Amino acid sequence: MNNIGHKKHYPAEIFGYPVENKSKEAEQFRKRYLCPFSDKDICSKQSRLLTYPMGICSTWWPNNSPIAICPKRLLQDKTIFITAANHVLGNTDNILLFSEVKLKRIGTFDFVLVKHKPISDEIDDFCVVEFQTDSTTGTGKLVKAIEDYMDDKDITRNSYGFGMNTYNTIKLSFIQMLNKGQVFELWDKNIIWAIQKYVYKNMVDRFGLQNMNLNKKDANLFFIYDIDYWSNLYKYQLILDDIKSSTIENLMKAFRGADLPKIDDFIKVLHQKLRLNLGIKI
Repeated sequence: MNNIGHKKHYPAEIFGYPVENKSKEAEQFRKRYLCPFSDKDICSKQSRLLTYPMGICSTWWPNNSPIAICPKRLLQDKTIFITAANHVLGNTDNILLFSEVKLKRIGTFDFVLVKHKPISDEIDDFCVVEFQTDSTTGTGKLVKAIEDYMDDKDITRNSYGFGMNTYNTIKLSFIQMLNKGQVFELWDKNIIWAIQKYVYKNMVDRFGLQNMNLNKKDANLFFIYDIDYWSNLYKYQLILDDIKSSTIENLMKAFRGADLPKIDDFIKVLHQKLRLNLGIKI
């Protein structure tokens, strides 16, 4: 893999295909607004600024592989589900996949893999899979990018001013991990967090996570994926990069020990606002 040194800053995949791919197949998907990762359904992402779906699957971000910003991007070839079935449930025999399964007081699980006895509804085992993708800031810039692209402009020559909202992604994901992960520790079952390498690294660095080596006793598994853009320039591939694991105690320890700001830093911000007379009288 070679993702170091580039300064690309525009959508990487639109309606499932790299933006450089102008093949008949790719153009048909774009013309009909289809998502190749979800049984060729019409893309469900919407923007009030567009009259058609917001079909950006992933974005280029300097010095990184394409970063997925749509959860459906992770459905490619059922790679994550097949890996989960083999790793946790032993194989892919007699396994059914259910989506959006609710649990009272905990929330909704993205996917549940259920292993049942042959020709029976008796459950042998199960595991949960949660998708974690990044999001963007300045999304209006992405809207401009897809508009340019659909107008047949060469967006690869431009740099669009969106940002990655990775901190917010991590913050929300971490709360979910603590909330749902404790249930699976209690049940002695596995919950799998499918998370891209870029986001996982940010999470580890931000919280100072340690002791994340794979341990078969841990309930919380991290399937760290990436998007392979170098093997086939016309069709990027979702790949599993690594598997890690953790206990809830370990995650909580990192959460409590996160680098908290000093009060002096906040006082400086307030002083600056006072000097600029930005307050509102009450």
